[in-house]
Amino acid sequence: MDFKKIDYHSHVLPGIDDGAKNIEESVKILDMMADAGVDVLFCTPHFYPHKQSLERFLDKRNEAFETLKPYIKPQHPEIRLGAEVLLSKSLSKEELELLKLDGTDYVLIEMPYVHFSQSIYDSLFEVADTEGVKVLIAHIERYLANNSLDEVEELFAEDNAIGQINCTSLRKFGLRRNCVKLIRHGCVQALGSDYHRIERGYALLDEGLKILRKKLKENEFSALMQSSQMLLENKEIEEVMAL
Repeated sequence: MDFKKIDYHSHVLPGIDDGAKNIEESVKILDMMADAGVDVLFCTPHFYPHKQSLERFLDKRNEAFETLKPYIKPQHPEIRLGAEVLLSKSLSKEELELLKLDGTDYVLIEMPYVHFSQSIYDSLFEVADTEGVKVLIAHIERYLANNSLDEVEELFAEDNAIGQINCTSLRKFGLRRNCVKLIRHGCVQALGSDYHRIERGYALLDEGLKILRKKLKENEFSALMQSSQMLLENKEIEEVMAL
């Protein structure tokens, strides 16, 4: 079965956060993604609830997208909007509704880069329990810098969130080994480039998929691709986790 190549995490919109600085860089990244065979790209600029209002964020995101639109080529990936939302106790249902990945009920949540306390777990579970909201946790392998593998896996203890890993992490032996463990333990259902700037040398989706084809069993790789497709189709977490 053929699956779409879906990049769930990127910072390609120009001039909105620490990603692409201008239209020229955005278009170069989109050209690279087209060459890499990416079918769908979610543009997920950072949203920090404690630093900006939701209204201001949405205005800036839409302005950046409208500026980019005239330069989008037919061969470029289908672009959908979203946000990388820093976990906060202040997030309301109304805010989460407006921060969903386009066409889905999923919200890409970034965890704080600290050792997870019970209050952090509780905040995540509260967001995940919000009616009409499904949680996709961004680059879960990066939280291993401050937490054990068991503590990262605890994010999924209530079966109401799923996880995304960054393709660039698959280049590094230690992180790659942990990414494979997280996949095999049922914590990973999506991939992302988390692409910011060209000069930083991010791995595109095709490179991550090539690495995983070598490291995973055929059924494991197929399940990951299928789960990624199911997210795009807005399937329920229970269905995705049942693979």
